[in-house]
Amino acid sequence: MSSAPDTPPGSTTDTTDTTGTTTTGHTTGTTALPAAPRDRWTVRTTTGLVKGHAATGVTAFSGIPYAEPPTGDLRFRRAVPKTPWSGVFHADRPGDYCAQFRNRRLGWIGSEDCLWLNVVVPRPDPRGPAVDPSARRPVVVYLHGGGNVHGSAGEPLLTGEHFATAMDAVYVAVNYRLGVLGQLSLAHAEPSSMMPDPSRADTNVGLSDIVTAVEWVHANAEVFGGDPSRITVMGESSGGAMVSALTAVPRVRPLLAGAISQSPAAAMVHTPDLAAYWCRRAAHHWAELAAAPSGPGRGQVRAGEALVDTSPEALSRLTEALSRDNLSAAHDLAGPFAPVVDGDLLPAHPLAPGAQTGLPLLTGTNRHEYLLMRWEPATTAHQRARARRLAAAIDGSVSTDLFDRFYARGRTRRRCAMFMSDAIFTAPTRRLASVQPDGAAWMYRLDLETPSLRATGVRAIHALDLPVLFERYDAGRGPLALALGGREAMVRTTAVMQPRWRAFIHDGDPGFPRWSEDHTVQVFGAVEGGRAGDPAEFTVPDPDPELRRAWDAVDLLP
Repeated sequence: MSSAPDTPPGSTTDTTDTTGTTTTGHTTGTTALPAAPRDRWTVRTTTGLVKGHAATGVTAFSGIPYAEPPTGDLRFRRAVPKTPWSGVFHADRPGDYCAQFRNRRLGWIGSEDCLWLNVVVPRPDPRGPAVDPSARRPVVVYLHGGGNVHGSAGEPLLTGEHFATAMDAVYVAVNYRLGVLGQLSLAHAEPSSMMPDPSRADTNVGLSDIVTAVEWVHANAEVFGGDPSRITVMGESSGGAMVSALTAVPRVRPLLAGAISQSPAAAMVHTPDLAAYWCRRAAHHWAELAAAPSGPGRGQVRAGEALVDTSPEALSRLTEALSRDNLSAAHDLAGPFAPVVDGDLLPAHPLAPGAQTGLPLLTGTNRHEYLLMRWEPATTAHQRARARRLAAAIDGSVSTDLFDRFYARGRTRRRCAMFMSDAIFTAPTRRLASVQPDGAAWMYRLDLETPSLRATGVRAIHALDLPVLFERYDAGRGPLALALGGREAMVRTTAVMQPRWRAFIHDGDPGFPRWSEDHTVQVFGAVEGGRAGDPAEFTVPDPDPELRRAWDAVDLLP
């Protein structure tokens, strides 16, 4: 397993035979299981013994493989559950990022061997057991964001020590395949030099990773002191979109008790036709990459080379090309990298009436999700054209009329950004809540603002909820939010949001009115410098009824 430049290398196993000889290496493919753990830091899972370590107030198990490495013949195939290993797996560090282009400074990072998860178990008494199997805590399975292109379960923001303690829950962060490796349905490609035999690819590869991880967690929850009957799947941004997709996956319904989908691009699901379209775009960009002059080295694309044979770095180049294509053209709400309705793992679009499997849902958005669009170097005219092009792609004249009525006047850059916020995040999230059976859905909105968030003009920006909920003000959007002060507002908002999430994780109800009750939204967010006694949380029935009704008339399905 190769390691990412900004993360430690993958964890290892100590394989000990009956004579006491120990060797160190990666997980092995034997089916023999040791009889019992050797020390208090070691637990026995269905795939073998795993040794954890102490972290801040918790016991942590990092980088546990839940599936076979998806390399060689398993590239573009659905996840294969991990074969049990012998010896002890030392879960002392996260595994690799899924292969991706991180940024200009770090370049390509990660590998294809990226199907692993981290487990964090609260340890309130440092003198007590490392894991108390009788604790029967609820379990949270967390899916990271990053547009299905970037990110990892090993991001510093998502380590989960503070969150697991605040929730009094077992926290599991899942790594899964991204970009072309896991989120482009190459099974829908036409035969070409890029993909001579599309039958070499399965549908919903990345979604299958998550399903396999959930099955592993359900089978092993009790080992970590968790309650397998109280597993909540939770994610933010594209991770929230994957949660939204999971709510329509019958295979996992018996394993889950609830779903938390934060700022999801809930329309981020392909039809077969849309998947085929993005495969055609991929073939176009693959040919361009092969024709472009480039020297030898990582990421080189050779003429006539197929995706099944090329390097992970070359696949990452194709991922980036498709991402730029989508960003500039705004073809649709789903983008190039998303699950696909295949009649199998995902039988129907999660926003379609009747598609939901009945999971209780806590979902919502930040008030100004896409105001970061104002930072883009594009001209105002370009931004307006892009927003209107997306409006036309959603539902023709219905959505373009809505754009002209609500978003075309006033400060253009801000109005375009608010349209993108509503189109990508707010409207699909409301639709997701509306199609829940029995009205078992609760909506929230984060309105938190600090001096720097106001000064930069981004306000309650996308992903601001994460440092608040995870109590990691030093990571993610935290440093931006606190650049000019504002810690008191962050702390007060954490103090009101965390108990609501904890109530849902423990009991399936956050304790405020459902969305089905007058389209009620629970609003969170203290204002730095506000009046003493101002609430950091309040309930608002139908905050913007005229705009909501206009979006309700729009067909968001592709």
